[in-house]
Amino acid sequence: MEPRAEIRRRTRLSPEARRDQLMECAVEVFSRRGIGRAGHAEIAEQAKVSVATVFNYFNTREDLVDEVLTEIEAFVQQILEQAYNGQGSARESIHRHVKLFVDAAYDKPDHASIWLEWSSSVREEVWPRYTRLLDKALERIAPHLQRAIDNGEIQSVLSAQDLARSLTGFGYVMMQMINQPQRPSREEVTDFLFKYVTAPIQAS
Repeated sequence: MEPRAEIRRRTRLSPEARRDQLMECAVEVFSRRGIGRAGHAEIAEQAKVSVATVFNYFNTREDLVDEVLTEIEAFVQQILEQAYNGQGSARESIHRHVKLFVDAAYDKPDHASIWLEWSSSVREEVWPRYTRLLDKALERIAPHLQRAIDNGEIQSVLSAQDLARSLTGFGYVMMQMINQPQRPSREEVTDFLFKYVTAPIQAS
């Protein structure tokens, strides 16, 4: 039987399908090699295409990094939109937030790994963009929590802004837990993280 990679290499894809394939491979490579080291050659090898083909879709390394980070931004923003959609209590929204990120870390580990690396990469070329993503996350979460505080649903020793910030920072603990040699279930990770992030909150 002909190897699947050979079939994929020779398959003639539409420009849209080829771009999707190259982006999928780029995310895999960036997760494995890191934002600062991944390049066109590794993506070409992963996709079983020529390096020229990758350059045809991503003209420079800057374009390549930009497209991958755009993919990660959409990944994070989609989770937050689902979590804070206005349905249910603040604690239910927080639980959705935690569960959706844990599920994503299990189901889309490459996206989660790039997001985590990006959140600690203070290099000038990528850090300002991450801080803008963080600001958007805080703008989505903090008002939701502030309403819950104002209407007496919850009480906290932290302000709504500080609570929101704590909810954008549990990824490190999450990835440490998930990448243990004996991986815990996603339910165990979700349960622990929910208790972890809601520790400063008391129900009124």
